[in-house]
Amino acid sequence: MLNNLRRFRAVAARDGIRVATRKALTRAVGSVPSVLQSKIDIFRHYESLLGEEQGFGIKISSENVPEGSMTWVVPDFNASSGGHINILRFMALLKGSGFPEQRLIVIEPHRWNSNAEAQAALNAAFGDHGVVVSLGARSIEPCQYLVATGWQTAYWVSKYRDAARKLYFVQDFEPAFYAHGTEYTLAENTYRLGLTGITAGRWLADKLNEDYGMRTMAFDFACDLELYQRQPKRPSKTRHIFFYARPVTPRRCFELGLLALKKVCDRMPEAAVIFAGWDVSGYEIPFHHLNAGTLPVSSLPDLYSQCDVALILSSTNLSLLPLEMAACGCPLVINRGANASWLLPEEEAYYCDMDVDSIAARLVEALEDPEGAARRASLALKRAQGASWKAEAEKISAFLREIA
Repeated sequence: MLNNLRRFRAVAARDGIRVATRKALTRAVGSVPSVLQSKIDIFRHYESLLGEEQGFGIKISSENVPEGSMTWVVPDFNASSGGHINILRFMALLKGSGFPEQRLIVIEPHRWNSNAEAQAALNAAFGDHGVVVSLGARSIEPCQYLVATGWQTAYWVSKYRDAARKLYFVQDFEPAFYAHGTEYTLAENTYRLGLTGITAGRWLADKLNEDYGMRTMAFDFACDLELYQRQPKRPSKTRHIFFYARPVTPRRCFELGLLALKKVCDRMPEAAVIFAGWDVSGYEIPFHHLNAGTLPVSSLPDLYSQCDVALILSSTNLSLLPLEMAACGCPLVINRGANASWLLPEEEAYYCDMDVDSIAARLVEALEDPEGAARRASLALKRAQGASWKAEAEKISAFLREIA
């Protein structure tokens, strides 16, 4: 046991924690007698992802499918999935905007034993908006609009024959979730299937159009202004830095942020970091901090309002967090780049390079110049208050009628 721990620490120091963990698991599996090991079934996994042809190629009209009927095909869901929250939000809004029949298909693999069980779980997690749930990619029925979501659903949608229009609701550049191998290639190829893209923000719309020739339209980000509001700030001598910490999500650059935050806290002893988004108790963090982990949404506005600055990094598309924090009056430090700077102009946020020193410098600048930080936060707050999910749904609604 001691030798294994020493080996793990040595590999982690040289190659990183992810590589050390992978090697440790490989050794553990290798120690199991071969008779107990099951072979990896590549065919079952990937052939399922690639989908199969379904339907009869019927001519879709209002005589055989309800007008405005929409079916969304999604991977399995859980209550904390931001992507699913956004999908359900738009389904509910479109339902009241001339597209009354909204169906949700949860593809395999999923953990539900029946449609009724999945329906109850969906309603409990996201509210009952009259969205009908069915299980399995083979349960797709004729509709006017068939919508792929995660890349794992796109092949099924592209091969279904009984839909008038096939769409792709794209919230991030998903190939970047993987090493440049099979999954990267399969995810990237979904942008070449001829689906019409509805994208989260202009960066994705431009990228998919320019790089893959997709027809795209973009919706802008908004936030729930009934929830995300500035709360009274409690007096404190501590300068609180919020960090969106997602070590399980590589694109959120947890390690880069951690290195920069150490520099800031070494320079400013009165600073403390609030880590939220994931439990970071398994990491060595040698400065004053709070491990908030995952929190109920209702507690977020007060937390955001108590922070003097927030660090939000993303190597792909932005999350909804910057606008939600802006609605609570918190100044923002965001990484520079077309994937991130499309949301807020330079005068509304501090932009840093994806570099430890640059990140640290911008955080220090915001903390040492509270008046300048307040000016940026005030402008970002106005932008957040002017955004509306209902208005974005109306844009999508108009686009759906146009392509019909």
